[in-house]
Amino acid sequence: MVAIAGLLGLAGCEQAPPPDDSPEFGEAFQDLPLPADGKVITRSGSRDALQIVLESQASQEAVVEMYRTGLTRAPWRLVSDTRDSTGTIVLYAEGRRPLWVRVSPSDVGRTRIELNGAVPGRDSAYVRDRQAAADTINTMRSRTIPRPGD
Repeated sequence: MVAIAGLLGLAGCEQAPPPDDSPEFGEAFQDLPLPADGKVITRSGSRDALQIVLESQASQEAVVEMYRTGLTRAPWRLVSDTRDSTGTIVLYAEGRRPLWVRVSPSDVGRTRIELNGAVPGRDSAYVRDRQAAADTINTMRSRTIPRPGD
């Protein structure tokens, strides 16, 4: 009985996992098209970013075309559209927030979609650094540097 009570006491001292402070889906991925049959595989993030990995039965070409079309409409602007050496299509778009989309065939005959969205204003360190940079713009004044011997 004492051993069981001791184990229960240790279990009670175990720290709870930190709260998930990552952005909500709509905050990181505003106005983002999604495959109709997309199934969320993983979700991870930090205070100012969110990554969602989905799988879809649709072909890679169909999913890529959906994103190419959707990310050329307001509020989005498709900035980059490349294919890496593995055949993965990598898209970068800007809208209310920056967005990275990677679309690749998965090993189970489906299409894997990796969405990475940033919410820069949520990170107070980022905001402080940006404000500090803005506050120092145009504060440098030219000055004459004396020559040696003057």
